[in-house]
Amino acid sequence: MDRLLQIARKDFTDAIRDRQLYALGALFLLVGLGIGYLAGSNPDTARGVDVPRIGLGAMAFLGSVAAISMSYNQIVGKRASGELRVLLSLPFSRTEVVYGTFLGRLVLVVAMTTTSIAIAGVLAAALGAPVSASALLAAVVFAAGLMAVFVSLSIGLSAGSVNTTRAAAGAFGLFIVFLFRLWEGVPVAVRYVLNGFSFPSGPSPTWAMVWRQIQPIAAVRNVIAGVEPDLTVALVAYAPGLPDGEPYYAEPWFGAIIVIAWIVLPVTLGYLKLRTADL
Repeated sequence: MDRLLQIARKDFTDAIRDRQLYALGALFLLVGLGIGYLAGSNPDTARGVDVPRIGLGAMAFLGSVAAISMSYNQIVGKRASGELRVLLSLPFSRTEVVYGTFLGRLVLVVAMTTTSIAIAGVLAAALGAPVSASALLAAVVFAAGLMAVFVSLSIGLSAGSVNTTRAAAGAFGLFIVFLFRLWEGVPVAVRYVLNGFSFPSGPSPTWAMVWRQIQPIAAVRNVIAGVEPDLTVALVAYAPGLPDGEPYYAEPWFGAIIVIAWIVLPVTLGYLKLRTADL
């Protein structure tokens, strides 16, 4: 555990020395100040949930981009430069390198995104706008969960790739699939092929509905629905609507399981690929 934390600290301090961090940090600071100022300038029309909702929606996009851009190169870049072999020649294992890097990047990205939301809430409240403390806390927690998903995806792809091009293509490709809702098109394509290359009629089958809800942003939204329902609107642009009848696959408990799976599995699969790789 001590060596894993050493890798995490090294990754965090390396990022502090990187100029990219300062540019991204300034951007997130400006976004938080902008949201807080705009909400605080119109306190009569603002609702308590407005700032957390806008902050969470903004971080779902900007935070995901930051998570990917700051993570996809962390393992495969060291592999290409030879730094990974140097680290492994020291008393560090591949397990510690992968999971320590994941932890370091996660702390970094979560700190930027959640601080941006918190600054927006504090500034809006200072200017007289109503801000729901529970909604603000929920927005911070769920933004952190969403960032954990994208950091895990990026680190997993980085650990499992042999060059940075593949890692970048995979990470940003998944970003497009999730954020632009291409994930929902997979059941349509499958049904189209199975139906003899013609579009099927009638309601979607259960498996298609389940597929839509296991998309990570949809899963986060389903968990939010059980905790702070007014915040679900923040992710409406990135996730399919909730199905009628409250089926099990749209329940908050099921969404929580899916979110945990999206956090744990990608980085673990990347580690398993790296564990047997010839460096």
